[in-house]
Amino acid sequence: MKIEPAGGDTAAPLNLRKRIAWIERFASPLAKRRVLDCGCGAGEYVRALLARGADAYGVEFDEVKLASAAARDGELAARLSVGDLEALAFPDESFDAALLNEVLEHIPDDGAALAEVCRVLRPGGRLILLSPTRLYPFETHGVFWRGTGRRVPHTVPGIPWIPLALGTRLFDYWARNYWPWELRALVELAGFRVIATGSIWQTFENISGRQPGWLARTRPLLRALCALCERIPGLRAFGVSQLIVAERP
Repeated sequence: MKIEPAGGDTAAPLNLRKRIAWIERFASPLAKRRVLDCGCGAGEYVRALLARGADAYGVEFDEVKLASAAARDGELAARLSVGDLEALAFPDESFDAALLNEVLEHIPDDGAALAEVCRVLRPGGRLILLSPTRLYPFETHGVFWRGTGRRVPHTVPGIPWIPLALGTRLFDYWARNYWPWELRALVELAGFRVIATGSIWQTFENISGRQPGWLARTRPLLRALCALCERIPGLRAFGVSQLIVAERP
């Protein structure tokens, strides 16, 4: 399955707050620690990390997103740079923590990117990885009917559960989606030691820009339901994104 660099932005307020809380939990203390946001978009997570005392930087493939950040905040933009996660322009062992937040699934060579992140982390440095899980019954990135350019609605259930051998005959995928054991093996192959896993449920902030009207009207109820599901063992694993926290030995 060929993947081209792409992706949206997860920095909607509720989603950002929830994910920053996970980062604080597993990369604590953030104060004065050197943190790299890999695939930083317009830099909103870098901004949030700076506000918590981290010495934060971001690298982003899409120059348009960085231009957007520069137009809004020149001081923040000075901490962001254009770069390729498969070949990071940083010295070995130069960061205490790295964030890959809904980014890995968009990188052409995901294994090479993880190996590069491992390289730039100091021994004992933490990787905080958030990426789609195929346990979640809806394909939130969306897929297209093969060869047609017609998008399959996000609300069609079961697409992530279709084996790729069949799915690639039916659909054109523009992002990966990982089984939890698949992603863990990829992280370990890159040289990391996994120390924690978890799952995050949706905040329904229309990050995709394609939220149906009926879903928008029921957001408060859906958020309450998701908050409940996050607290139920077993069920919590079926959230929209999986979390892996790993350490460079």
